[in-house]
Amino acid sequence: MRTIILIIIFLGFTTLHAQNVKEVKSEIKEVVVYLNGSQITRMAEIDLPAGKSEIFFRGLTSRLNSNSLQVAVSNKVTILSVNHSLDFMSGASTDANIERLTKQRDLLKDSIDLTTNARDVFVKEREMLLSNQKIGGAETGVDVDQLIKAADFFKHRLTQIEESIFTKNQSIKKMKERLEKLNRQLNELNAEKDRPTSTVKVAVSTPHALTTSLALTYIVREAHWQPFYDIRVDDTNQPAVLIYKAKVYQNTGETWQNVKLTLSTGNPSISNYKPQLQPWFLDFIRPEPLKSFRTMDDEIEVNNMEITADTKKEKPLLIRGTTPLKRTNVTISQQQTTTAFEINIPYTIPSNNQGYDVAVSEHNIEADYQYATVPKLSPHVYLLAHISQWNNLNLLPGEANIYFNQTYQGKTYLDPYTSEDTLKVSVGRDPAIVVKRELLKDYSSKSLLGNNRKETKAWKITVKNTKRNSINLVVEDQYPISSNNEIKVELEESSGAKVNPITGKLEWNLSLDPGEIKELRLIYSVRYPKDQNLILE
Repeated sequence: MRTIILIIIFLGFTTLHAQNVKEVKSEIKEVVVYLNGSQITRMAEIDLPAGKSEIFFRGLTSRLNSNSLQVAVSNKVTILSVNHSLDFMSGASTDANIERLTKQRDLLKDSIDLTTNARDVFVKEREMLLSNQKIGGAETGVDVDQLIKAADFFKHRLTQIEESIFTKNQSIKKMKERLEKLNRQLNELNAEKDRPTSTVKVAVSTPHALTTSLALTYIVREAHWQPFYDIRVDDTNQPAVLIYKAKVYQNTGETWQNVKLTLSTGNPSISNYKPQLQPWFLDFIRPEPLKSFRTMDDEIEVNNMEITADTKKEKPLLIRGTTPLKRTNVTISQQQTTTAFEINIPYTIPSNNQGYDVAVSEHNIEADYQYATVPKLSPHVYLLAHISQWNNLNLLPGEANIYFNQTYQGKTYLDPYTSEDTLKVSVGRDPAIVVKRELLKDYSSKSLLGNNRKETKAWKITVKNTKRNSINLVVEDQYPISSNNEIKVELEESSGAKVNPITGKLEWNLSLDPGEIKELRLIYSVRYPKDQNLILE
């Protein structure tokens, strides 16, 4: 009797213990993507009995950082512990892509078989026609009408057969190429399926039974985002439109399905600790004999220090630190202030390491527009946008697509970390402003003066505004600067340009009315020894 009672008590304890083990099904609801890494937040609803319970999150990515695990739950629940382990027996759960691609592969195989069979029928028919070309008997022969009809039939039918065989072969080729791509994709997904998964066990305690929400947060490094921009300019009397975009990549092993996405300029992989200075001891060390191999760890020379030389030695003494840098040392920097962009529209981003575009924000920016040209290097006139109020846009360095008058003009690069107050962006070429640079042969000459040769070069720059509105145009050119006392350069005419005698740069600021044409002249002479050669064009 006593034995039966003990068995009943043991079974009751086991049943009670089993009731306190909870395996929850969670979904990814929020993702914060950093410049390097991501923070995943999973949500789950759970019914907790009174007392202690163990909650299991299974099938999570094996790439999560266990040190970053955080659990948030109602304040009526006490979290006792959070443990992480890898499960090598259960493969990673995959989405419906494997099943969908498998069905596509099977249907494609059936299509290839059917098309191959249809092609083989035409091949057999062609063989039959070619093996039965004899018309009439050996003695009776065949008349001309029958021969013409037979020839026409063979020609027409063989042409149809050859065209059908060619079409079927092309279809089979395309379907096999598609089948190869499907197989590669399935192999990748199946390899992902065989990866181990993570299991997170959360031990909790509550005085009363309740239903609560539970949030599990962790860091995964295999994700990042890159900023890029669209800059649109419709007219020079309108603000520029800057569209802030992001390309998001992730290979975390988990699909982000309709998640709330936040893009952060932070980086959780860097440390938050300020570097500490250690004592720097100096001592004189005599040169060591040459070795066959020497690494940077063997010897460190200190820059910007006076090197004391031994007058009895040919080689100087070296100043060296007593504690040279080692590869195990870590440079620690302080974390900078970050900016977060919360995206209001849910996004779905698969785990395939491909870039997915995310719209961040759009801004109308006041800009000062300036036309500029360097006719010596390019026969085109470029429109530049000078943006002064850009510091509050939280921009990051990145490529920008340029659109002018609804036409794509190419790419440029935005560097908001420049020290200048104005952000200069090249919008594109404007063919409505024509510029031409030509050599004036009548004003150019070569002559000998004693032991020297003198060359004079004259250039004419013609600018025409064919636009319907007035413009301001900066024209840049240059004349040579001598770096040798035997070479004398003289700027003879510059048409009122702003001259920099150090760099030889000339700059004209022109105002052009609609249809107006202006001409500029640049004339310079160079005197140098006649037995030397110079390139002056």
